Amino acid sequence: MAIKIIVDSTSDIPADLIEKHGIEVVPLTVNFEDKCYLDKIEITSQEFFNKLAESEKLPTTSQASPGAFVEVFEKALEEGHEILGIFISTKFSGTCESARMAKNMVGSDKIHIIDSQTACLGACLLILEAVKLVNKGLDIKEIVEKLEEIKHRVSIYAGVDTLKYLEKGGRLSKGAATVGTLLNIKPILKVKNSTIESIDKVRGKNKILKWLEDFIDSNVNIENRTVAIYHSVNEELAISLKNTLEEKYNEKEIFIGEIGSVIGTHVGPNAIAIGYIED
Repeated sequence: MAIKIIVDSTSDIPADLIEKHGIEVVPLTVNFEDKCYLDKIEITSQEFFNKLAESEKLPTTSQASPGAFVEVFEKALEEGHEILGIFISTKFSGTCESARMAKNMVGSDKIHIIDSQTACLGACLLILEAVKLVNKGLDIKEIVEKLEEIKHRVSIYAGVDTLKYLEKGGRLSKGAATVGTLLNIKPILKVKNSTIESIDKVRGKNKILKWLEDFIDSNVNIENRTVAIYHSVNEELAISLKNTLEEKYNEKEIFIGEIGSVIGTHVGPNAIAIGYIED
């Protein structure tokens, strides 16, 4: 029985990888004051950030509904697939819980749900690990067991260019955002095991890249490791970091992706993030 990987749109997995590996993506919804959009289907990342810049009120996001998952699950089962669902952390969204509800509604033991305990590029890295395990011919039980172990080793380090959206979303006080903006402070965030932690801060956008480069040099052996670099509508920044890492290291797989509308609601434009799976 073939295994079908089903994910949600917050993984921001690049379109070429979706097509290459036959992955099914269930969209979340982004809600502006004037209209609601299905993530990646009715609004692109570029269109989202254009609207975000023009919007006085921060958009909200809505989890994928159990009904949306039921439809996708039933179709995959009818096609003879066993389902491997990998979704955004339950601490960040109710989407994974919606998938679990849908599994109960469908009533099939051929649906397997994993809470990735991460999001965006972190989830994408876990999904790509799932693809490798499927291609190796492992059975679904073995794959789930391995992914449940691997997910605790997924790490993301990100630099945020503006404090505006963290403040708008209630994740930073207005006073702290004002002071940080005046001082040109850019926070460095770490995401691991469903926890978002501010671990450092730098002054100026260029210092974000330098911080990430220095961190890799000092803490991570990226030889023979898949590395994800994601950006929010600033591909130039991501390419610069990718080129630097490729010049320094050999035998690695580095790919670039875009931060989409759901995660972009909180980090805003010009964010840059690097993710990998620890040993």
